[in-house]
Amino acid sequence: MKMKVAFIASILLMLLISPVVQSEDDEGSTFSLTGSVFTFDGSPANSTSIKVDSMQSSWSDNGLYVFHGIASGEHTVRAYFMNDGHTVVYRKILVDSDISLDWFEGRNWITFRTYDEYSSGEVATVVDVIETSESIDSQGGMETFGPYEIGQYYTIRAHFGDDETPSQYIRFKMDSGSSSNPWPNDFEFRYGHNSKYGYLRNTQGAPVEGAVVSMGGVNSITNSDGFFLIQNLEIGTMHTITANHWGIEIADPVDAEIVAGEGWLNITSTLEPNFPEPANFTTQIATTRDSPVSINWEGGSHTDYFTLYGDGEMIYKGNSESFVFEPSEPGTHVFRIESVNSNGSIVSPRELQIIVLPPQSSSDLWSSGMSWSYYVLSTPEYHQNKTYTAIGSEKLLDAFGRERDTYLVRVSDEEYEEGEKAFRWVDSSSLLNIKTYWSDAPEISSYYQEGSLGWNFTASGVGAELFSQNPPTSLHFNRTNIIGVPGHPNGYDDTMNTVFIERDVEITTQAGDFRTTYISIVDTNDNIVSWELWYNSTVRNYVKIIDRLPGSHSDTVIYELTSYDVPTTPRFITEEDTLFTDDDYSIDWADFQGATNYELFENGKVVYAGDATSFKLEERQDGEYTYRIVATMPSGETISGDPLSVNVVFALSAPVFTTPSDSPMYISESKGESVSISWVLLSRYDMSVLTDDCSINGECDSSIDYETMAEVDWYSLTVEIDGEVREIYNGSQATTVIDLEPGQYRLRVKAYSSLNGAESGYSDSTFVIVEESSPYFSPPWEWAILAIILVVGGFSFSSNALRTGTSLIQERD
Repeated sequence: MKMKVAFIASILLMLLISPVVQSEDDEGSTFSLTGSVFTFDGSPANSTSIKVDSMQSSWSDNGLYVFHGIASGEHTVRAYFMNDGHTVVYRKILVDSDISLDWFEGRNWITFRTYDEYSSGEVATVVDVIETSESIDSQGGMETFGPYEIGQYYTIRAHFGDDETPSQYIRFKMDSGSSSNPWPNDFEFRYGHNSKYGYLRNTQGAPVEGAVVSMGGVNSITNSDGFFLIQNLEIGTMHTITANHWGIEIADPVDAEIVAGEGWLNITSTLEPNFPEPANFTTQIATTRDSPVSINWEGGSHTDYFTLYGDGEMIYKGNSESFVFEPSEPGTHVFRIESVNSNGSIVSPRELQIIVLPPQSSSDLWSSGMSWSYYVLSTPEYHQNKTYTAIGSEKLLDAFGRERDTYLVRVSDEEYEEGEKAFRWVDSSSLLNIKTYWSDAPEISSYYQEGSLGWNFTASGVGAELFSQNPPTSLHFNRTNIIGVPGHPNGYDDTMNTVFIERDVEITTQAGDFRTTYISIVDTNDNIVSWELWYNSTVRNYVKIIDRLPGSHSDTVIYELTSYDVPTTPRFITEEDTLFTDDDYSIDWADFQGATNYELFENGKVVYAGDATSFKLEERQDGEYTYRIVATMPSGETISGDPLSVNVVFALSAPVFTTPSDSPMYISESKGESVSISWVLLSRYDMSVLTDDCSINGECDSSIDYETMAEVDWYSLTVEIDGEVREIYNGSQATTVIDLEPGQYRLRVKAYSSLNGAESGYSDSTFVIVEESSPYFSPPWEWAILAIILVVGGFSFSSNALRTGTSLIQERD
């Protein structure tokens, strides 16, 4: 009997243990995602990246891809079609086995679940897509339709249980998704609930984009078509639907009952406020030592004035589209521009950076003018030749908020277009990037990229520098990459790593053979070697870098040194072939170690002698200029640097209106219809003279460019009303008087000088509004005064009394 009991007990124990073992096996198993990638028309796609959550990307090969190591559960999958439209597609997947999934550029999927809180068991639900006539019998798990074309509208509906009439509808616009919204086409159907959707349009039938439509505590933001979707409101309930834009209610509230069936509810805006469009900086990222920098921007429509912020503080407010920044301290200064009108304001999403270079210590590892050239190979296959030139130093906060000493480095590439710029801020201790910045050529696009990085090296939990006597063994790495490309997701990395350092490792590059310190940084999560670096003390930099976490579309980027240059002669900081559009400009050069004096030669003649590293040249004629810098050493020896060529093409600045001083200026027809208009030309580097409430006849006289104004042959003043533009003045005087009928007028003026053969662009607009006079009726009290005068005068109607009463009325008029 005891043996029987023991046998039964052992069987029960095995039954209890086996599910636990099976569960542990399931939790430890991973699965694969495989498939093909196609273009929109079904042809095999070129190189395409597939990424699951934050795992390492897998690139397609001949239109096929494989992705291993996916745990069970819900995940975000992204396909990036690098060479087929530069587009991305995000969707949700549920993984419980190996999955085959084919991707099409420009197409995405619908994913959904059904819920029935009122049923104790599973209730079959039929869900169909009206436009394609496809249907699925859902039991509550995640289901999928598609892929369907992105940008098109689709309607899906759900039949719960035995209900003959579909109770819930959802209509939506297929979206590609993004890193911030990876599941845009994922929906929930809940029994006893329905949706409301429709278009918000203005009284002219145009869509209202970006408005917040609210109903039952649920918000939806209208898309570019004015479409909104509010989901899962309980059937049988009453709700008030509202629409507002920038906090202003733009439609009358509407009460609606939630019923089964289609959920159309279109709204017409009764108020259409014109909100300002964002301004865009036309000045690109720039460096300066201590010279003023003119910051320029272009405003959008419906803007009354601009507010310019520098380093978070308001530094200008007015309707000019330029401002002169005069540096007071070195560092990177960040500017943002806000457009404002009476209905609201909007800040431009793109900022401007002006880098003010500080003096540099001779004890620094790097000095201005040092440069390193690399052959850069990216995987998938792409190569570049880049040169990195040190141009200064700066204190900077890294991605962890720690202040770091950095070297400012200018990146040059022979394939860069005119105006395309890139910079790096390199940690002075580890020589690793703390900040990166790139902006496209203005003629090509307004795209940009800005990266913030942090390298927290430690040894036994204590901070350690990479090349110190107590080298680090661990690294916490963090990076945020802001990608200034519409619709492109930003990039984020945060990893824990182990650091291995080996000395006296020999390596051969295109620049020669080197004995190096080899650094290997391994991700502790997946044991992937994220970085390999070879540092040489003679070069004072890395001679080779293999970066397997580059924060770009590449999986690996290899930098191999081809040449380096530690200056043995003075070097210019001003770039070769710089184009100056003003006849006043500065030439900058690097501090040459040990030099006591410099001479700057222009076309063979000395134009400056002294110990500064910058000199401002004035009133240069158009043409090409060649400069050479010569340094004098303590011994009296002179060392000459390489020549620098620049070009000067004078551009006449646009005039600035002085009267009317306010825009718009309102004039009553009864006060006269003649308007005095005047303008001035301002000095190139002081375009803000009239923005600080200073009179042009007072302290600001010196900022008016009288010399250039005297050389102007003619000004052309134009007026625009009702879309028609005509010239109303052409002459050499910077003032005129014009007669205007009632209406709203937009005035602009430009200038021409035959001396330089230069014609300016048009000025910023100023507006004059001439208002019609309304008929005047004397109020009763004026007639009462006249009656009293008549009584006092004994009804004599004397000429004096009548004159007095009449004059009172005329004075009121």
